[in-house]
Parts: sequence; structure tokens; C-alpha cells
Amino acid sequence: METLFRITLITHIAAGSLALLAGLFAILFRNKIKWHRPCGKVYFICMNIIFVSATFMSIYHTNLFLLCVSFFTYYSAITAYRSLSLKKLHLDQDPAKIDWAIEIFFGTIHVCFVGYSIFLLLNGHQTLGTISLVFGLIGVRSNLSTIKRLRKKLEYKNYWLLAHLGGMLGSYIGALTAFLVNNGQHIPAVPSIVLWLGPTAIFVPLIFYEVNVNKKKSKKFLEN
Repeated sequence: METLFRITLITHIAAGSLALLAGLFAILFRNKIKWHRPCGKVYFICMNIIFVSATFMSIYHTNLFLLCVSFFTYYSAITAYRSLSLKKLHLDQDPAKIDWAIEIFFGTIHVCFVGYSIFLLLNGHQTLGTISLVFGLIGVRSNLSTIKRLRKKLEYKNYWLLAHLGGMLGSYIGALTAFLVNNGQHIPAVPSIVLWLGPTAIFVPLIFYEVNVNKKKSKKFLEN
């Protein structure tokens, strides 16, 4: 089993490193489809590998917190990916069963994340409790937003693009956070809470900026 763990760890590190590079290029070339699309595909493939490997390693070492972070990150990536297949919800397209299954499964995880944060805070673990609460609430908010879209409560005509942008950038936050935290011992001068929440503080404004820019480029539906 230890050999399997080491192989999984090496695979995880390789996929994580490639995901950070591919994700960065996908962000930089977000307006150039020729480059953005292949970078995005590589990024999503890596996120699948990261999710499976992180889940295995978290269970193997009974690390519930990192397990929750991996679920949060993958949820953002998979909903962003699925949004590309749901471009006609405003017409006659209905969400697939897998889309509802994703929301039920990951929504439960996010609620548990919030519950875990309350447990941590009540037991004096302020740093981890705060971190858990932030990721949990962001996850729940994402669930509510996605469910609204799946129910065809649509406001902007490029709703699928807005979901894709928010989801992929959100997953990149999770991937970068995991990288910084796992290598925190090499950054001794930085408090752990900064490593945990730094990427969120930096990229969330970028998400809001990109989403607002694309909202202005789009038209609103007359009826929601």
C-alpha cells in the first residue's frame, strides 16, 4: 500500500504542476480560443487526476480537511466544464441527470464543510475553522448559483460563459492554494492563513472583474 501511495503522490505532484502551468496559460490566453482551448483541456484532464489522487491520499492519511478542499476544487472545475455543454438551456435543452447528481453530491460536501468549520471554531481552532468556513460558504454559493442556472432562471444570454469563467478560476484558486499550503514549509515567513486565503483574496476580484466585463458585453433576457 505504501508503494501505491508513493506512486499516487508522484502522479499527483506531476499533474498538479502541469495543471498550474496549463491553467495559467488558459487564463492569460482567455481571449485567444486557438490557445485557450487546448490549455483548458490539459488543465481539466489534470484536475481529474488531481481529484482522484488527492481523494485517495487524504483518505489514506485521514486528512478530512484536505479531502474537502479537493472536492471544492474539483466541483468548480467540473461545473465549469459542464457549462460548455449547456449552452441552450434558454431554448429546449434540459440539464442531464449527471448535472443534478453533481449538485446533490457536492452540495452535501459543501454543507458538511460549513458544519466542520463550526465544529473547529467551537473547539478553538480559529485558523482552520475560518478557512473551512470561507471555502464552505463559497461552495454553497456556487451550488445555489448553478442550481438556479439548471432551473433555467437565466439573466444574461452568455450565462454559460459566465459559469465557465467563474468555475475555472475558482478551481484554479483551489489548485494554487493546495500547492502553496503543501509547500508552506519552504515559505517560513508567511503565516499559514495567508497561504490558505491568499489565492482567494487575489483571484476572487479577478473573477468578479471578468464576470462583470462579460456581463456588460452580453444582453439580458427580457424574462427570467
